[in-house]
Amino acid sequence: MLKVVGASWLQTRISTYILVAVALIGIGAIILGEFDFLHVEKDGIYSATVSWNHKGGCHIEFWGQGNDLANVKLNVARAYYKTSIFESGWSIIEIETSSKYPDDVQAYAAGLLEGSLTWQLIYHHWYNTVNTVCEKWAAECWELMNFFRENTAIVRKRAEHLAATDPFWHMVRLFYIQLDGLEAGWKYAVRRSRQTVEINTDHFLWLAIAADLPDLEQMVKNFNSQSNCIKGMIFLKSLPREGMEPLIAIGHSTIAPYAKMLRLLKKYTFGYHLLPKTSDQVLLPVPGRSVIMSSYPGALSSHDEFYVIQGQNHELIVAGIPWVNANRSLWNFTNAKDQVMSSVRVMTANRLKTNGQHWFDSISKQNNVSIERQWVILEPRFGTILLIKPGITRKTQINKQFAGSFWITEEIRLYKNNETNRNSYDTVKNDLLAKLQANVTTMEQFMRLMRGYNHETSIIKNEEQAQILTYRGDLEKVALPFGVIDAKIVLADINGIETFEAISGPSTLGSKQPFQWSKTFPNVSHVGQPDIFNFDSVTPLWVWL
Repeated sequence: MLKVVGASWLQTRISTYILVAVALIGIGAIILGEFDFLHVEKDGIYSATVSWNHKGGCHIEFWGQGNDLANVKLNVARAYYKTSIFESGWSIIEIETSSKYPDDVQAYAAGLLEGSLTWQLIYHHWYNTVNTVCEKWAAECWELMNFFRENTAIVRKRAEHLAATDPFWHMVRLFYIQLDGLEAGWKYAVRRSRQTVEINTDHFLWLAIAADLPDLEQMVKNFNSQSNCIKGMIFLKSLPREGMEPLIAIGHSTIAPYAKMLRLLKKYTFGYHLLPKTSDQVLLPVPGRSVIMSSYPGALSSHDEFYVIQGQNHELIVAGIPWVNANRSLWNFTNAKDQVMSSVRVMTANRLKTNGQHWFDSISKQNNVSIERQWVILEPRFGTILLIKPGITRKTQINKQFAGSFWITEEIRLYKNNETNRNSYDTVKNDLLAKLQANVTTMEQFMRLMRGYNHETSIIKNEEQAQILTYRGDLEKVALPFGVIDAKIVLADINGIETFEAISGPSTLGSKQPFQWSKTFPNVSHVGQPDIFNFDSVTPLWVWL
């Protein structure tokens, strides 16, 4: 103990005790503040904002948990992230940017927020998918990633040249800037957490444009990993209402490897403009200000191809599933390397287009030779449904006679007045589905049907019906970690979108046990996923409208 000059030993001792006590209180406050124990309730919802200036660039401020989200500062961008994968099968992220800032700054800031908040989820998803595939197919992955590098360099150079005068290329440029921000945000969060994990730039490209991979893999000799194969089903149904226009239910389910069941529900509300600002001129905002989608960590589009797009006085619900092009003669990297990838084109159309036909025209702009899809586009305020298959476009008006529509793998099926459109080849499963949907009249029945239930007998007992609606590869004689992994349903009428629900994981098929990793595929990588998938539906309550 040091003697204080001019003070007694007792005074010195008391002063020392006071200093030690203050120091301990300060250290305790730091520890408590670090772990959010002091005054913040741990609610699993993390918030962050990004500020920006010309000299210093972007700066992230993390707000921790337990915030009043409505009062989180916007600045350039703000986001919240709810880590609820073990409670509901979905995590949720919502990002909003301010139109007061340049579009490229908004895009980079949005990426920073997503990359930094979801960094663990991104790493786990990468480990379960990209890393697992590339450990087994190292040479083939190198070939794919070399294509990604060349394609990205060509497309970004073109976008830089044309963005100033062409809204399409402006949106393409912003997609890649957002991806730059996502990678930078991820790396920043990893450094901040003092972890040693790494993901290289090529793999971030892989995660972002994985929707194109099923077809790109066909260009690599002997490469058939099936890890990125995604199929699905789209189901439309008119739900009658007494004295009112019918409600239209649109359901979408995704069939994919179970390794991909780290899921994110996302809402992007960006203040983009049709063209970049070059001075103080007033520019029109993009029509599609908000995009809600079922998605994956590290992805900047849905990859399921399920979107709810909202703008001023318009909404679009867009759902797609793969269509296999049997003509492989045109499939090679030379033809594809200068094409805009489908993930980029779809998000571009989501921002720029206000009706289904223009939306499809936009994504078809380049006659891309990569992945092809079939699309159902619902325009609720106009009461129309667009059914699109490469080479075929059909527009249907919603009315009391509209019964419903199935679209499964390579078939488009429209049921009207109990008559079946048999222009495409007929199969037993479509007749079966027509019977199943005939008496569905409520949202509850629609949801049960999407998950493998029969509204009359409670449980679908016919194995073929179950296979169609809720295929589970883990229940096959030769078990496969592949099957239906979700269901998304939107209800809408002429006033717009009423509800959105999503269910994560393989269906229980009524009498079957929930899917459980430890009992089925314990050796298949599923880092970060729940062991058991037995979740109810989720209705995300978005904060920033």
